[in-house]
Amino acid sequence: MDKSWMDKARNTQAYIDGVVKFIEFAFTHSARGNTILCPCRICLNCCWFEASVVYEHLLYDGFISGYKRWIYHGEASSPLASESDHDEVQPDNFQEEIDLDDYDEMLEMIQDIAHQNGDFSDGTSGEDPSHQDAEPEGVDPLLEKKKKKDEDAFRQFIADYREELYPGCTTFSKLRFVVRLLHAKSLGGWSDKSFDILLELLKEAFPTAKLPKKIYEAKKMIKCLELGYIKLHACENDCILFWKEHANKDICPTCKTSRWKSEKNSLDGKHVHKVPRKVLRYFPIKKRLQRLFVSPKSAADCRWHAEERTRDGLIRHIADAPVWKDFDGKYPDFAKDSRNMRLLVVSDGFNPFRTMKLSYSFWPVVVIPLNLPPWLCMKQHNFILSLLIPGPRSPGRDIDVFLEPLIDDLNSLFEEGVKTYDASTGK
Repeated sequence: MDKSWMDKARNTQAYIDGVVKFIEFAFTHSARGNTILCPCRICLNCCWFEASVVYEHLLYDGFISGYKRWIYHGEASSPLASESDHDEVQPDNFQEEIDLDDYDEMLEMIQDIAHQNGDFSDGTSGEDPSHQDAEPEGVDPLLEKKKKKDEDAFRQFIADYREELYPGCTTFSKLRFVVRLLHAKSLGGWSDKSFDILLELLKEAFPTAKLPKKIYEAKKMIKCLELGYIKLHACENDCILFWKEHANKDICPTCKTSRWKSEKNSLDGKHVHKVPRKVLRYFPIKKRLQRLFVSPKSAADCRWHAEERTRDGLIRHIADAPVWKDFDGKYPDFAKDSRNMRLLVVSDGFNPFRTMKLSYSFWPVVVIPLNLPPWLCMKQHNFILSLLIPGPRSPGRDIDVFLEPLIDDLNSLFEEGVKTYDASTGK
């Protein structure tokens, strides 16, 4: 098929006719019938849309640079594209392929989110979505509902990126401006109230600007960037966590203490509002380790200890230490893939109220990836917060109770692993 029209200006008739032919070709090979993956520069073959939406995106944004073989739209000769085909679509220097005049940091971020939140938003783990088998029986409806919700949030994220801040604005999109505002808030330590006041002032000064009304709406716009955390109720005396086999219990089986601080009935008597005595916050480690691999730079850094470390007999990195080498000898299957993560887990208590008059101890548990180069692994931005153990007193020897969720995930990672997209290799 002649594809010379892809290099023409997007306002030419040849390009417009070519887009129409592409859409017709793609729909003849679509597994979803009424939708196809959008190959525009923003969607990056990550979102499914109807023909009218794909047509609009391709005219407005154009195709992904280098996407001359339409392997995600039926042109591949086998169900899964070969490595060379994949490299043609998303080469290692993918971001360098984008025209610098059109380049925006948001493009790289959107691509990272797409791979992080389910690989092409279809749960296909990077394989060609148009050739997946039928949906298996026994699919968890709650999981499917969450997947649909995440996909809708990602589409809205892209829509906000496309939307102009105000009619005719070429400097900022709605999303980019809000992200910059939230960044300034974080760096400046602004309160939520001061941020709301600023938004009201901006709306008054620029009535045509499409800005959120409150900080709640601003944070909702970037919700798909978040990784979130899980709240787990704990016994007041640190005996157990109310999860797994204890998830539905109201009384601690060890000390017989109630799980709830207070229980109040609603006015209609149909609902009961319960306040737990102690809450552990767990930040799932799997997603946070996966995020290291969605950026080509950090993904390559995770292999530094094996590929770029100087080996001259001196201890320049923890990988030179006897304990690292002893571990490699015991677990050769783990050691043969340099991307497998070695982690340091540390914890310490502190008083969050900045005064010694109150006896209160709060315990964060931090995970540090040791694969990174020595000048990076101990930087604060590479520390992964995994647990927040509440006070008011130190957990002491009972800290193992609070470590259960983290240890559970680490055991799962060590024994089974998790399929992850590696942006540095495009696989």
